[in-house]
Amino acid sequence: MNHRINRRQAVLGGLSCLAAAGLPAHAATYPERPVRLLIGFTPAGGADFVGRLVAQRLGQVLPGNIIVENKAGANGTIAAADVARSPADGYTLLLGVTASQSISPVLMSKPPYDPLRDFTPISLVGFTPLVLVVNPKLPVKSVSEFIAYAKASKEPVPYGSAGVGNITHMAAELFVQTTGATQLRHIPYKGSGQVITDLIGGQVQAYFDTLPSSLPFIQSGQLRALAVTGQSRSPAAPDIPTMQEAGLADYSPTTWFGVLAPPKLDSTIAKQIQVALQQGFSDADSRKGLTMRGVEPVLNSTAQFRADLEADLGRWREVTRKAGITLD
Repeated sequence: MNHRINRRQAVLGGLSCLAAAGLPAHAATYPERPVRLLIGFTPAGGADFVGRLVAQRLGQVLPGNIIVENKAGANGTIAAADVARSPADGYTLLLGVTASQSISPVLMSKPPYDPLRDFTPISLVGFTPLVLVVNPKLPVKSVSEFIAYAKASKEPVPYGSAGVGNITHMAAELFVQTTGATQLRHIPYKGSGQVITDLIGGQVQAYFDTLPSSLPFIQSGQLRALAVTGQSRSPAAPDIPTMQEAGLADYSPTTWFGVLAPPKLDSTIAKQIQVALQQGFSDADSRKGLTMRGVEPVLNSTAQFRADLEADLGRWREVTRKAGITLD
């Protein structure tokens, strides 16, 4: 997604306009029972962290409880398919991510849902760069050294991902396409936590992780960060250079987080959830939980979120085509 356009307008303008908007009377009683927020990944990863913070902020604005449910598997598509089939009443929501909404659907000949038709986009929440992390014992301290190490290696260099088709896998594939470092060997796992454990233990040597997931281990010295993929350094980790600084001007994949609902959700309820998100993250203190872990808050309209989804689908469709990856 191109997050450089109108970020400040989307955050600041949207906050004042949407929060001030009135809602029709028939939506005033929503919600009357707990709302489920499904997260398609295991606890302790980046999506889980963001999802739980979203649930907390929504719960501070909407009456009733927001219940988080981790329904992990298949790069988030199990949870996404559950939401796509749920009643459009506002009581089942999805913490959607790049993997479940933009990548997996283009890797399958028969995906379990249409990422545009089968959801009601509510709002983007934010995005985060990825970070190339390695075991500190690996004899590299920069991206250029890592590329040279991989190209010179007599054996393929194993890198981990949180699953085939996951953003952590596709970022690595795009890295190979960009640099020609074909000596990287993919080792898929079933979640970020397992990759980090084995990366620290030396079973794999590199990981293109989301920043919120790896940041605590970078800060503790258990992992070495070589570069982040954003357009600029992350305020949460200002000492980590960007891939652009490392000479890879055309390499900048990020992953986004957003809230979606089942298809054809009543527009008044959709707006009420959207306004609650805007109010929940309306000031610097409320957004600090995201920014301190490397997530840049970007809350937007349903129309803009849908346009972002369409653009992201096109981008990853091209990357997966070049890499020759399918999930069939």
